[in-house]
Amino acid sequence: MRFPLLNPPAFCLLTTVCFALGLTASQAEKLTFEQHIRPILKANCFQCHGEDKELKGELDLRLRKAIVKGGKNGPALIPGDHKKSPLYTLTQKGKMPPEEHPALKPKEIELIARWIDQNAATAYPEPDQIPAAGELIITGDERAHWSFQPIRKPALPQLKVPAGSNPIDLFIARKLAENNLTPSPKASRIKLIRRATFDLTGLPPTHSEIKKFLQDQSPDAWQRVIDRLLASPRYGERWGRHWLDAAGYADSEGYNDKDVLRTDAWHYRDYVIRAFNNDKAFDQFVIEQIAGDELVSATLANAQGLVNKDPEALEKLTATAFLRMGPDGTASAPSAEQAKAANQNITETLKIVSSSLLGLTVACAECHHHRFDPIPQEDFYRLRAVFAPALDTSHWRKPASRRLALLSEADKKCSDTIEVEAKKIDVFTKAKAKEVAATIFERVISRLPEKHRKFARETYNTPKDKRTPEQVKFITEKYTVINVPTTFGSIGSGLGLYINVEKDAKELEKNIKLYQDAAAGLRKTKPLPEYIRVTVENTANKAPLTKVFYRGDHTSPKKETMPPADFTVLSSTNSTPFPDNNKDLPTSGRRLAYAQHLTNGKHPLTARVLVNRFWMHHFGRGIVNTPGDFGVRGSAPSHPELLDWLAADFMENGWQLKRFHKLLMSSSTYQQDSVRRPDHDLVDADNALLWRMPVQRLEAETIRDSILAVTGKLNTTPFGKPVPVVLSKVGALVIGGVTISADQREYKRSIYVQTRRSQQASILDVFDAPQMAPNCELRTSSTVTPQSLALMNSDFVLKQAALFAERVIAESGASASSGDRIRHAWQLSTGELPNDDEFTELKRLFDVQKNLLSAANKTKDQRSADKKALTTLCQVLFQTNRFLYVY
Repeated sequence: MRFPLLNPPAFCLLTTVCFALGLTASQAEKLTFEQHIRPILKANCFQCHGEDKELKGELDLRLRKAIVKGGKNGPALIPGDHKKSPLYTLTQKGKMPPEEHPALKPKEIELIARWIDQNAATAYPEPDQIPAAGELIITGDERAHWSFQPIRKPALPQLKVPAGSNPIDLFIARKLAENNLTPSPKASRIKLIRRATFDLTGLPPTHSEIKKFLQDQSPDAWQRVIDRLLASPRYGERWGRHWLDAAGYADSEGYNDKDVLRTDAWHYRDYVIRAFNNDKAFDQFVIEQIAGDELVSATLANAQGLVNKDPEALEKLTATAFLRMGPDGTASAPSAEQAKAANQNITETLKIVSSSLLGLTVACAECHHHRFDPIPQEDFYRLRAVFAPALDTSHWRKPASRRLALLSEADKKCSDTIEVEAKKIDVFTKAKAKEVAATIFERVISRLPEKHRKFARETYNTPKDKRTPEQVKFITEKYTVINVPTTFGSIGSGLGLYINVEKDAKELEKNIKLYQDAAAGLRKTKPLPEYIRVTVENTANKAPLTKVFYRGDHTSPKKETMPPADFTVLSSTNSTPFPDNNKDLPTSGRRLAYAQHLTNGKHPLTARVLVNRFWMHHFGRGIVNTPGDFGVRGSAPSHPELLDWLAADFMENGWQLKRFHKLLMSSSTYQQDSVRRPDHDLVDADNALLWRMPVQRLEAETIRDSILAVTGKLNTTPFGKPVPVVLSKVGALVIGGVTISADQREYKRSIYVQTRRSQQASILDVFDAPQMAPNCELRTSSTVTPQSLALMNSDFVLKQAALFAERVIAESGASASSGDRIRHAWQLSTGELPNDDEFTELKRLFDVQKNLLSAANKTKDQRSADKKALTTLCQVLFQTNRFLYVY
């Protein structure tokens, strides 16, 4: 299929300038079809009037000349007179689009009227021929969209700033100056170390860490803090969680209410954490997840052998679980739904790949041309063709058959030793079975006519391949009863059938079963393997042909076959072809070629999307505030040149994320105070230009982990199987259960807690932990009543408050005053001592609680009242903004 391009002349420059300046249609001097009207028609009308091969009413709205030409009812556009133009009158009366579709907005209708009255101008000449119905027209404006342009590293702004200023500060300062804004002063040291520690580890700094930083007056004190945090194993847990959001990590299959558990997904989670801790180059990280199997030439036939022999192959294959994170209904869907579930899994996988790495809503093109972005339906299936050899619906493999068994060397040796001993017992089992078979054979022979007994014995004892035709007929037709097996499987098969009819069956079976059960029992002591989820190709099958599905219906494929390819709109910026089949690999090589294409330094989206997401996790919002949508409907970048500079710099320096952190956190922009200024709020209330550091609410996992950290109960044991989430007696979904295990796994970091699509732990769910549907591009941060109720009433918080109080008492000493304990509790929870006003309020709360408890306690146990009052105060500290927010 052709994709005609409307080549723009100088108008593209005007469009770009207007876009950059944020001009609305009413402010622009002149309206044009391409910039102002076509997007409205594309989103609302093209489905019936241009995208389908059969035009409704024979009317095509894709070009101005087609609208003027009109359909069977005549012209739809009368340039210069909107009142006589059906394009306006029908939309204004609500007759178009039809009732089953949303009506155009009043502003859109008004825009159409103004455009028509301005003589319905186009920005540049249209094609001589109107393209055939169904073909997607990609305009020059669409190709000129900022995110589709090559990444070029811009020159640093030339500003009057101190030599050696951080490049980030230069870009930020220029934008601030353009808007008559100034940056905020530097934050206090306590704010900075708390901000950095939460950013890089997701945990609060300890008292000793804060004290050390406050006392360190050397010029590189801040750099040493960053280096220490980046070297912490907690760093990979924090930033691995960010990536797992984008990857759609879940410990269950989703799709339907059964939400079958994935007992093997955690290996991928651990791979991600290790990759971040080891600062694996991000281009390599991406390639391994998309095509790790192809990197080590693994196929379905040899993958099992590779994982237990080659550590590199094990790591690469574990990485490919990235393509297995989408909901997979083939584990639980009924037979009639299997094909639908398999195709849905591919769609969900493409959603994850495209939103995490490309920043485009590609799945919108599964059923029709994308409503807003220049992505034809064919592009969706070209992308699907890249992954089709591994996700082959014609030879679909359910989740259980897409995993590999893992055994350590020690476990393999142990298993081999057990098998040797079991086989020794098997020898006795077989010998006893032959004895019993001989006994039964003699009984069978004795029941035959005497004249046939000798021939029957000779036939039975003659090997099958040496029997005469007469013997074969004798034993297979006349006397099949003499064909007594010598192997025993069970009482209902083989020799067991013969034993079963004997009066002394139990006695005959007894000795065989004795040895058989002994061997089976021994084999049960073998170490059980772990399993990893993998993506591999079955090279025994030819790569499937990928066809466009009519309106996305997998039961209605069209005739044309789609080759693997990148998006059509990017063809001019990054035109590397993909092979249908790489002859140098045992696999098709499509995914490896695609992954290398994404990370070759020329792709306009990958690096931009990644650095924008990294920036977002530090500042609470991205330079593009829609991290999963860099298309037309996504947010425009607040600092486009900075975004490109960061993307180019990231690639130039080896795609190293830890270096990116240091660059960003060394900037004055990052180290600003977070205090609001009314005059600046009037200009930039959303702080998109970063005149201050945003205040950020802790994420769900960080809140739970921080509570455990300040109570001293956080279990920092890394990796391993997820801590289960179970339903309590009161209907809450709790982590681990009612009792705490001896190893205290229930107190592990939240990244190690089971993540189910249908059953999120209540304490995490209430604080906006994301539902993976299929992944999470951008977390929300709400402030709702159930959060306060959870901090007031949940068993977890009540128990942790008591443990917090115990820690405060133990560390402050038995003779400490209530004031000392209050100060210590505040310091543990916020990182600093309370000021006078804060202490006064805390002391008042403590005294009120103590008096109430003392009055209610008939034994007048002062220590009990003190402890309970302190517990209440500790619980209140969990609810304070100073604990829940980073400033």
